[in-house]
Amino acid sequence: MPSEISQKVVDLLSPSVGEFMAKAKVTAACKMANMDTDTLDKSQLKEFADKFEKVCLNLGPEIAKNLKQKVLAL
Repeated sequence: MPSEISQKVVDLLSPSVGEFMAKAKVTAACKMANMDTDTLDKSQLKEFADKFEKVCLNLGPEIAKNLKQKVLAL
């Protein structure tokens, strides 16, 4: 079961890319940072947000940057 933070990030991204892709991007960012979606917490948010921005670059650099800021604000 995903952590509260993981679920919030999925919910943030789902309207744009769909739930499946949102979950895939969160999982990919966690793997890049050697984290687990089940245990992701606020203490890991900065490192996760950096990786999440990279995973979202295919959506456009400005969108990826904005998503990173939204994740950091959680």
